[in-house]
Amino acid sequence: MNKHQKNNTPVKINELIREEMERQMIGPLALSEKLNIGTSSVYNFLEKSSLQVSRLWTISEALQYNFFKRLADQIDIKNPIDSRIAELENEINDLKKERDTLKEIIALLGGNR
Repeated sequence: MNKHQKNNTPVKINELIREEMERQMIGPLALSEKLNIGTSSVYNFLEKSSLQVSRLWTISEALQYNFFKRLADQIDIKNPIDSRIAELENEINDLKKERDTLKEIIALLGGNR
C-alpha cells in the first residue's frame, strides 16, 4: 500500500440512503413519488454504491437529510478553517474575560454611577 492509500473503504452511499429511509420509514415507492421518478429508478440507485452529486442532492432534499455532511464527517481530513474557528473562539473567550475584568475595575473605581 502506498502512502496515499487509506486502510478504510469508501462509504457506500446507497447504504446510507437505505439507513435513512428505514429511519424515516419511507419505502422506495414513497421516495420515488417525492423525487418524481419511477420506482425502478429508486431501486436502481439503491443498488449502486456511488451516485452523481446532483442525484444525491435531490435525494437529500427529498428526505430532508444532509448526506453530504454525513460523508464529510467520515473523511479524516482536518479542515484548516476548523482550526482557525477554534482559535477565534478562544480569542473571543479571552476578550470576554478581559471585558468582565475591566467592568469590575471600573465598578471598583466608582464608575458607572
